[in-house]
Amino acid sequence: MNDYAQVTRVNALLVVIAGLLICFWGYRILKVSLGIIGFIGGAFGGWELGLAWAHNSVGIALGCALVAGIIGMVLCLLFYFLGVFLLGAAAGAVVAAACSNGIAHPVQPLVFLVLPIAFGVIALLAQKFMIVVSTAFSGSYLITAGIWPFVVHGQDSARIWLYPAHDVSPGNMGYAALLLWVVLALLGIGSQFRAGRRKAEVVEVQKK
Repeated sequence: MNDYAQVTRVNALLVVIAGLLICFWGYRILKVSLGIIGFIGGAFGGWELGLAWAHNSVGIALGCALVAGIIGMVLCLLFYFLGVFLLGAAAGAVVAAACSNGIAHPVQPLVFLVLPIAFGVIALLAQKFMIVVSTAFSGSYLITAGIWPFVVHGQDSARIWLYPAHDVSPGNMGYAALLLWVVLALLGIGSQFRAGRRKAEVVEVQKK
């Protein structure tokens, strides 16, 4: 197994763990969720930038990903409203990318600009509701993306699931990924709202 394949498998495991936390406990651990989203967004950008600079150096790409991830995490933690906006924007990007790749139908680039901005603004205006929805859909997306290398048996999951408007149709596997993503997101939303109601009931009982 080459270095790239090893890094992919380790990343997949970490992404699944992060996805589970964000999907089912996103609002309850909001600061952790913001930090994870910031780190993953920064790390992904740093990884791509590192590979563009040094095509054959996994070490340089990892270094860039780590530095960019830490910067993204710190920014989201220090600037709360920026973190909330990015959380919503991430959900908007996830919706556009997942639908595009799941049905193998390219989405116009403008959609990938407008939809994240719209979700980010809505997240600022309706914080609790959109934080729950955004974390559930973003977390389920991470879970699906993380397990996909094992589901497709060695194919590059990023080319099937993560990159928008990819020119290779994922076929039935794409629809299966889309279904899994939606089901997990709905479970995450239900779990988070139920947990919120239970917490509110406990607080109300304590007041009496």
